[in-house]
Amino acid sequence: MGEQVAHIDSSRPSFADFRAQAAHKLKKEEGLLTPEAEWVRDVGISSVDMVKIVMLLRQKYGIKLSTTEAGRLKTVGDAFRYVEQGGVR
Repeated sequence: MGEQVAHIDSSRPSFADFRAQAAHKLKKEEGLLTPEAEWVRDVGISSVDMVKIVMLLRQKYGIKLSTTEAGRLKTVGDAFRYVEQGGVR
């Protein structure tokens, strides 16, 4: 009866969830999406694919960003930090 139950803060996105969502949206292997991976060079996405990431941020995380802001997200980690900060850079 005195058992502690761990509370998981589901309001904070996890990198694992973000990576899984992005990999699914882009039809890429999750292993390619490391925090250091550059979207174009390492993951191999096009500008059309970057629009998919922008849509993911909007639909899944409620974050709107301009194409200028999207262009600043060079790595997978940049995009995840943007999500963690609620769209504020």
